Amino acid sequence: MKRIKLLLLTLIFPVLLSAQGIEIVPFAGYMFGGSISFIQGKLKVEDGMNYGGSLIIPIREVVDLELNWTGMDSRAVFTPYSNYPDFKYEETGLSTNYFQIGVLKAFNNNPKIRPFGSFSMGATLFNLKEYADTWRFSITAGLGVKFMFSDHVGIMLRGRLMMPMYFAGVGGYIGIGTGGAGAGLTLNSYATLFQGDFNGGLIIKLGN
Repeated sequence: MKRIKLLLLTLIFPVLLSAQGIEIVPFAGYMFGGSISFIQGKLKVEDGMNYGGSLIIPIREVVDLELNWTGMDSRAVFTPYSNYPDFKYEETGLSTNYFQIGVLKAFNNNPKIRPFGSFSMGATLFNLKEYADTWRFSITAGLGVKFMFSDHVGIMLRGRLMMPMYFAGVGGYIGIGTGGAGAGLTLNSYATLFQGDFNGGLIIKLGN
């Protein structure tokens, strides 16, 4: 995880040196963890506070490129259904990290109040405290608004739908059942985890 953050800083730093109109947006908010229902039981990612940052680079008058990282620390819980007694209740710490690249499309060109829609794609890292990490391709879609108090300072509010794609074989993902009654939780079907968040951030605009 530390190597990934260092790599991102290495890639972003040259952009900041030549910044003109680039916006840096640290933010915090609340994230809905979501759940997946399988035949044997339900996997629930608990909700919690999230945090992160965006680097927004102007491309055209109402279209911006966005590089975004969003993180949340919570827990993942598997609850088996009563007709599967060989599977046990499992709970583990979980850190969820989205690494995304996408676009912001403004609905007007008002420099003070600018509502927008956003879409991005990239990867999501599920960092389980007791088990192996798992990467998934993911996409996000959102709606928000920017309020600029001056030429260089403002706030950004946004809500997003966040979708890591295709969970196959939840036993490999969360590692549950491996130390239980000898029954491994192996699932061959595909499932999508639906997550979402609401967040607010401080806009710091560089250059003109």
